[in-house]
Amino acid sequence: MKVLFIGGTGNISTSCTHDAVARGIELYHLNRGSAKGRVPDEVQTILGDIRKTDEVTKLLSGLRFDAVVDWIAFTPDHIAADIELFSGRTAQFIFISSASVYHKPVRHHVITESTPAHNPYWKYSQEKIACEQMLWKAYTENGFPATVVRPSHTYSDGWFPTTFGHDFTIPQRMLDGRPVVVHGDGSSLWTITHTDDFAKGFNGLLGDHRAIGETFHITGDEQLSWDEIHRAIGRALGAEPKLVHAPSEIIARLSPEYGPGLIGDKGASVVFDNTKIKRYVPGFTATIPFHEGMRRSVRWIETNPQKRRINGETDALIDRLVAAMAEIR
Repeated sequence: MKVLFIGGTGNISTSCTHDAVARGIELYHLNRGSAKGRVPDEVQTILGDIRKTDEVTKLLSGLRFDAVVDWIAFTPDHIAADIELFSGRTAQFIFISSASVYHKPVRHHVITESTPAHNPYWKYSQEKIACEQMLWKAYTENGFPATVVRPSHTYSDGWFPTTFGHDFTIPQRMLDGRPVVVHGDGSSLWTITHTDDFAKGFNGLLGDHRAIGETFHITGDEQLSWDEIHRAIGRALGAEPKLVHAPSEIIARLSPEYGPGLIGDKGASVVFDNTKIKRYVPGFTATIPFHEGMRRSVRWIETNPQKRRINGETDALIDRLVAAMAEIR
């Protein structure tokens, strides 16, 4: 099977790349070649910029694929270019959307693929919804072979998923004995999936014509409270986190960067029903529990100390939030 990944070296797509190669898939990457160290030798890289349609049309001349996956499409103009470029060039086109498109405010905490897409809070999600709508129009009217996949919160080795991103800012505060902020009261449920687990489900859809015209989310079945997520990070580090709770609305007022993602996504309890992906990919199951994933991330950061990135603005924001909550109490 011949597959093209547009991108292929990001957080999720790197794991999918390695898994695809292990399956014997003839894999191509289309990107600018800036992350060579993360790419297996078996991958054939086509150097090009997907935003330069004329250039890429020439680069792909004569090539046809069983599946094309666009990992870096975020807006309708990106999808419009994909439809033009890959019509007649692939038997399947997979768009990477987002589980944040599911209806907000949450109508029911159990999410299935039939849950409506509606998010008035986060532009990122709104753009993804518009992309999906454009693809379904092309599928309905012209038979464009679209499949939509909606990852939720998905992390790789070296990531520490927290209320405030995934870099080392929060872990360093834990190690230093400084308080960390968790949105809400810390009890809302969340699902976080390791990219290696996601890859097993995702690559099972490649080349499956039954998946054309279908939407899937792919997550683990483990649900943790946000307090437990932060405590699991602390245990992996060997530090007891000092948790301070702040309403998402207060965080949103102080931070335009993190606010929309909390109000429009992480602030709600959600549990994903993975029945559909398990029906299409028999045997799929997530096998990396979050506590093990955090141990892996700690080991990775210990061997890559140059990646211990601290965001000074985020660190200062947390200090302001801690002070604000102390005043309220």
